Amino acid sequence: MVQVKKAEVRDAILEAATQLFFEKGYVGTSTNEIGQRAGVAPSAIYTYFDTKLDLFYQVYSPWLKSRLDRLEGELKAVDGHRAKVRRIVETIWRDIPNEQNFFANNLMQAVSTATPADHYSGELLEWCEQHVARMLKAAEPKPLHGLTHYVSLAHVLFMSFNGFVTGAYLGVRGDKTVPAIDAMTDLIVSAPSPDLKQVKG
Repeated sequence: MVQVKKAEVRDAILEAATQLFFEKGYVGTSTNEIGQRAGVAPSAIYTYFDTKLDLFYQVYSPWLKSRLDRLEGELKAVDGHRAKVRRIVETIWRDIPNEQNFFANNLMQAVSTATPADHYSGELLEWCEQHVARMLKAAEPKPLHGLTHYVSLAHVLFMSFNGFVTGAYLGVRGDKTVPAIDAMTDLIVSAPSPDLKQVKG
């Protein structure tokens, strides 16, 4: 018999999962607890979400996208190419990893326990890279590169993001974060135009 999906039940599950993931983390939260708080049988969760990982992404994706949208808005009040780039880098490498009880670390927990059966999707990473790439390009007074160049830079930022998230959660290597942000900012800002040819001495 096919079960009829109800929006209010889905919303209750999503709200319960959001509360528990923020309170206890991904690993510390069971589907039984989510079901109990939502007032539904734990098995009913899988009527609305394919896996626990899928449910987590329904919580995490809007959270991260909203944070990056907020960053884009903040950049409007920042003057100068280097200052804008630095704000982007420090937000991804320092601010987000430390925010809301290290919530970003739940992503590390989730993907580290995922299996092929969870059908992990890279759609969120792709969205983030494209979004940040457009910010990096817009930060330049006169963009010298095509969008692909900035997507590559954004990819580096998000691959490194995982390490900074873990470091923030564990409270290690914090003294190296600011120098790393400054170094990455300099690398991005000083990237030469592809049309410039190296002059041989």
